[in-house]
Amino acid sequence: MNYPRVATRYSKALLDLAVEQNDLDRISSDVAALKEAIKGSEELKSLLKSPVVKADKKQAVLNEIFSGSFSPLFDRFIALLTKNGRENVLAGICEKFEKDVLEYKGILEAEVTTAVALTEADRAKLVETLKKQLSKEIILSEKIDLSAIGGMKLLVGGFQLDNTISGKLKALRSQLVDKSYEAKN
Repeated sequence: MNYPRVATRYSKALLDLAVEQNDLDRISSDVAALKEAIKGSEELKSLLKSPVVKADKKQAVLNEIFSGSFSPLFDRFIALLTKNGRENVLAGICEKFEKDVLEYKGILEAEVTTAVALTEADRAKLVETLKKQLSKEIILSEKIDLSAIGGMKLLVGGFQLDNTISGKLKALRSQLVDKSYEAKN
């Protein structure tokens, strides 16, 4: 996913600060809690995105909601964001921060799509293979897509490998269409 430049910059700054102060686990926990709160509340989303509500009012509401819930460092970070008028990208900053923490820890997220659920043995074998080839820890998420028919589609590190039957049929169709177009010329 592409994140706005501002989310990337604030996320990196927070990560650097958390690492420097040896408080990465606590900050990660705070970020996850805030992200879930924003995700679960339409009112909070609206408040953060509202251009009508002044920054000091937003800060007061955030302080009221999360009073004592976060570390002092994260409280100051949220206050800085609000002061700078960046509270509207707070959810994006949280998402980007979580991705940055995984990268910092040498962990890659991989997503596999299959027509049927993988067995535990297949899942373990796939994770182990990816771990060996990429020299990183792997967090694997699964999706079931009946239209895949068979095989699997793997998305890891921004790269996609489509080895599904439906993917192969699409490629074959595209190849046949290209060949028939060339034959007409």
